[in-house]
Amino acid sequence: MPQLNPEFFVSQLFWLAIFFTFLFIFLWRISLPRISTVLENRQNKINKNLSSAKELQEKALEIEKKINLQIFKAKEEADILIKETINSLQDEVASQLSELDQDLEKKISNSEKEILKSRDNQMKNIDYEIANLTKLTVSKITNLDLTNSDIDKAIKSSKESLN
Repeated sequence: MPQLNPEFFVSQLFWLAIFFTFLFIFLWRISLPRISTVLENRQNKINKNLSSAKELQEKALEIEKKINLQIFKAKEEADILIKETINSLQDEVASQLSELDQDLEKKISNSEKEILKSRDNQMKNIDYEIANLTKLTVSKITNLDLTNSDIDKAIKSSKESLN
């Protein structure tokens, strides 16, 4: 192997020194500044993105607070509207119930009047039939001819004794 031959050590060391010097100067003057520029740009971009993300996050928090405030106000307004609606509906129902109660009272009183009128008419019919039956029965049993006024007086006196 020629690399291990001692007569070539000096030339190998010479070329090694030239090559590493050239490599060092190339890296130091050309490659490393470009790499450092890229790294700085990258770090600047990351920092810029982080700061804009923080700003956006702060804006998002402010917007969230505004939205929460608007939601809270909307809920309060909805609660107020619901309460007002419930109250108005309760008032309306109460007024309708009172109207219905009044209508029912009128109908009940009218029905009572009609029942009383019907009872009176039926009692008159019963009295008339009793008078006819009494007249017929008395005329069949006895030969007496009773007048309607006599029979009416007898019925009235019997009713008064029952009441």
